[in-house]
Amino acid sequence: MSSVAVSSGSLAFRKVTAREASVLLIVAWLVPFLVHLAPWSGARPLGAYLLPMFWTTLVAVYFFGAAMGLVTGLFAPAANLVLTGLPAWKFLSLMSIELAVFAFVMTWAVRVAPRFWPAAPLAYLAARAVSTGLGLLPLFSGASTSPTLIATSLARAGAGLVILAAINFALVRFYPKSDVPAA
Repeated sequence: MSSVAVSSGSLAFRKVTAREASVLLIVAWLVPFLVHLAPWSGARPLGAYLLPMFWTTLVAVYFFGAAMGLVTGLFAPAANLVLTGLPAWKFLSLMSIELAVFAFVMTWAVRVAPRFWPAAPLAYLAARAVSTGLGLLPLFSGASTSPTLIATSLARAGAGLVILAAINFALVRFYPKSDVPAA
C-alpha cells in the first residue's frame, strides 16, 4: 500500500497506511506502558511528569494530520487504562479531551508554521487550558481543578514539556515540512 499525499493548506500530510497506523497504535500503547513500568517512588505516576501519551500523538499529527493524531491520542489512554489502570477513571475523559485538543492545535501549528519546533509544548499548554476550563464544569466534577492544582500540574509537567519540545525539534530538523504548497 503506497502513501498518498493529502493536501492541507500549505503542506501535505501523508495518507496513513494500515501498517503505519498499526505501528502508531502499538507505540501509543507501549510508550506510556513502559513509562508506568519504570521504577518510580513519587506521589504521582511518572507519566504525570513525562507526558508520554502526547509523544506518539505528536508524531502521528506531524506525519499524518489531525485524524490519525486524534485516533492515536484517544487510543493511548483507553488502552492503558484497560491494561495498567492508569490514567485513573476520573481523569480519562479530561485526558482524552486534552489529547484531542493537542492533536488539533498541533495540526494547525504544523500547517501554519511547519518549522516552529516549540509548537508541541505550546499545544500542550492550550490543551491543558481547555481541559482545566472543562474541569470546572459539573460534568467533570471527579477531576479537581483549582489555581493551585493547575500551577502544580504545569510545574510537574516541565520534564514532559522539554521532551515534547525535543521530539518536535527532531521532527522539524530531520523530517522538515515544506512551506511550498503541494502540487
